[in-house]
Amino acid sequence: MLQALVCTAWRRLRMLTCALLLLSICAPILAAAPDEITKWRSGLIELNQGWLEHDGDDAEWSRPEFNDSAWTTVDLDDLGPAPIGWRWYRRKVNFGPDQPELRLLLAGGQGTYELFVNGTRMPGPTLDSSLLVRRPVEAVFPVSDTNGSFEIALRTRIPSGYAAWHLPQFTNVTVGLPTAIEYERQALESQRLYGLATSICINLLLCLTGAAVLALYALQRTEREYIFLGLYLLLVGISNGLSTLQSAGLAPLSANFLIADPMIYAWVIAQVEFTYSFARQRVGRIWRIYEVALIVPAALAILTWTGVFSSDTYVLIEAAATAPVGLLLSALLFVWYRRGNREAGWLILPSLAPAVSNALFDLGTASITLGWRSLYFLVESIHVGPVVLQLVDLGAFLFLLSIVVVMFFRFTRVSRERARAAAELAAAQEIQRRLVPAALPSLPNYLIEAAYLPAREVGGDFYQVIPQTDGSILIVLGDVSGKGLGAAMTGAFAIGALHALAAEISDPPALLSRLNRETLRGKDSGFITCVCVKLHPRGDMTISNAGHLSPYRNGEELSCEGGPPLGLFPDLVYSESRFEFNCGDSLTLLSDGVVEARNAADEMFGFEKTQALSTRSAIEIATAAQQFGQEDDITVLRLTHTPAEPCSS
Repeated sequence: MLQALVCTAWRRLRMLTCALLLLSICAPILAAAPDEITKWRSGLIELNQGWLEHDGDDAEWSRPEFNDSAWTTVDLDDLGPAPIGWRWYRRKVNFGPDQPELRLLLAGGQGTYELFVNGTRMPGPTLDSSLLVRRPVEAVFPVSDTNGSFEIALRTRIPSGYAAWHLPQFTNVTVGLPTAIEYERQALESQRLYGLATSICINLLLCLTGAAVLALYALQRTEREYIFLGLYLLLVGISNGLSTLQSAGLAPLSANFLIADPMIYAWVIAQVEFTYSFARQRVGRIWRIYEVALIVPAALAILTWTGVFSSDTYVLIEAAATAPVGLLLSALLFVWYRRGNREAGWLILPSLAPAVSNALFDLGTASITLGWRSLYFLVESIHVGPVVLQLVDLGAFLFLLSIVVVMFFRFTRVSRERARAAAELAAAQEIQRRLVPAALPSLPNYLIEAAYLPAREVGGDFYQVIPQTDGSILIVLGDVSGKGLGAAMTGAFAIGALHALAAEISDPPALLSRLNRETLRGKDSGFITCVCVKLHPRGDMTISNAGHLSPYRNGEELSCEGGPPLGLFPDLVYSESRFEFNCGDSLTLLSDGVVEARNAADEMFGFEKTQALSTRSAIEIATAAQQFGQEDDITVLRLTHTPAEPCSS
């Protein structure tokens, strides 16, 4: 039922993936201005050309009468990414007298500029620190009492936090009628928000896929890599998604420094654990130390938010702490693959995509702080038709596509192996029912009980109680060397041979000799220890022992002459020992799983404890050994002579 639900969810996830990809491709097209907006273009004038620029900062530069003839003429469209530092921009606007009420629309980096009109500072825009800046956001300002002529001055300062995005400071400056300006603002806002669609869709897909992978763990709980991969995808999706929303002004800055940045180090740890778990490798001490050390930059992110730590320094520390990890893990996967780990090879290409993209993006971010202009291009947006991507988004998307394919084949292979193992287990359990009878035969004058506690799902111990036609009872208890399905199959073969032989031979020595020959002929490897007891109606018993523990009678170990285990040497002749078995006597047979039980202090249960408990019930003996520390199959068979007539004193 659960597997069917997961498969259904997986199909729906693929449909949702296609829908989200289609949305991300079509969003920029849908964001184009409708016809009614185009009609208002007659009420708008763009002011992106003809600006004067000068580096530095001086309050006098806001005055309309200031002589700016020595300044450099620039077009805002051609400025490119904003560099760190102070600079001013000025532009004179002259529409002539008798102009109606106007509005100024400015799309600029939030927190990077102050606006002056005719020397008067306009309310709203402020100069903020690296922690508070945002990507370009639309703002509208009233322009009144100018008689159609006014001077615009922009005082700007680009902190490192804004420069790291490698964006222009201003994307649009337009003046026009109030209604037209409002339409233009809405159009620019729609384009800005739809520009985030691709990144948001990718991060949403990461989160949904992460949740689906965690659901797969419910079907294959032995595959720990599902936990780490699911956590990795969720953490990357949430972290990158919050950063995208915060930079667009849709989430508070605290979400970035207090949640998104610490998550970076969490998903790095999940990435390490997933890689090692997928390749069936053990995480080494150096990686463990590194994982613990990531607490330091995670704490620095919080200190940076509070202003205690420099944001410029933190950017460099974050890049140094995380950028090399993906590349190192990819190199490790290649080494494991060359050493014969085939599945490690599956993960090389998927892990390289985010490793390379994240390393390059971190290098580009650090280059802005360090002033390495030749590497600024590493943080520029990538345009694929109408789709706009960041380098980290592209790496995450390629990883998502490839890891889904890899995990699909991994899940399919593991499912087949589990189905095959389940079939083998069912067959082994059927064999087990032959090794250990579900119900013991009812024997006149005897009370018989048994306890069987396998160390695994399938064990190698067996016992049989076979009434004979002459009124005697044949009891056989054995232990096959090894564990699991192989031991169970050997035991099943021995039991089949035992029943066939017992129909002809009831003498314990002769029976063990014939059983030894059959075992040698039918087994592939290993051996069988075995004890055979025949209870005679006259009140005595015959015992033959093939390398097994001697039985206990009334709490005392019987001294039986032993022989080699079955299946080692051909043509063995076993001896017999005769003992009385009177009214009220009890006989206890057990496997070495009782004696060899071992506790946490490496102490064995031993023969003394076994003998002391041998007069108790079979289940009490088996439970005591199991609670002490079971290491092997535990089997106890106990028989008490209880005739219908009371025992004479």
